[in-house]
Amino acid sequence: MYENSTPNEVMLPEEIIEKKKAFFYPNTMHFYKKPPHFVRGDMQYLFDHNGKRYVDFFAGVTVLNCGHSNPEIQKAIEEQQRKLQHTSIIYLTQPMVELAEALAKVLPGDIHQTFFCGSGTEANEGALLLARMHTKRKGFIAFEGGLHGRSYLTMSVTGIPMWRIDPFLDPDVYFADAFVKEGMSLEASSNASLESLDKILERHGHEVAACIIEPIPGNAGINVPTSDFFIRLKEKLDRFGILLIVDEVQTGFARTGTFFAIEQFGVV
Repeated sequence: MYENSTPNEVMLPEEIIEKKKAFFYPNTMHFYKKPPHFVRGDMQYLFDHNGKRYVDFFAGVTVLNCGHSNPEIQKAIEEQQRKLQHTSIIYLTQPMVELAEALAKVLPGDIHQTFFCGSGTEANEGALLLARMHTKRKGFIAFEGGLHGRSYLTMSVTGIPMWRIDPFLDPDVYFADAFVKEGMSLEASSNASLESLDKILERHGHEVAACIIEPIPGNAGINVPTSDFFIRLKEKLDRFGILLIVDEVQTGFARTGTFFAIEQFGVV
């Protein structure tokens, strides 16, 4: 069925779907009945196999808010590839510390140190682990509708059932209500969310290491909280010495007008 295909052929969407069924793990899914087949990108534009042009309002996936085939980025990659392709913390490379120094200039609050990761899942898993190490506590608070990753801890704090596929997730995770609910005003749903948090804190507050939350949940509808939500949330957590982990995998790097979305909510 596939012997005539070559890596450079442009396949029809139906052919790609058949190959996905044959060679991807079974629960791989796409979110469209007839997904487009993108073959080329140029800055903010994507082009499908028929040459139709689309404006990509994502401008790249999650933290890669850089468009497509950006000539500046391509030039930098090409120059670096000619010198050194790999980096590691076990030996010294200049670009790694230069990037960390550049990030220190834009990180919010008094944060000035970076732990580099290969994915959002890895970053959140690391943050959760660090919270446990720092506080010597085991529990976590998360919010319904949040998506934080597909590793053990990040899946445990994810509040979307379809992403919680491990039947043996961490039991020490307590879910507060989402701060936006259908049929309720934003203010009313925010209040209800924080009230549900109060109940968790009343029972488990001294067992919780950290609370993890997306400033604007991406997979739960891209809902923006009230302007005072994070201030009230942080005040409640501080009373119990609970750390706040802000998952900016989808909102970071200037997607909301500031380098990080949390900068707009008055807590850093």
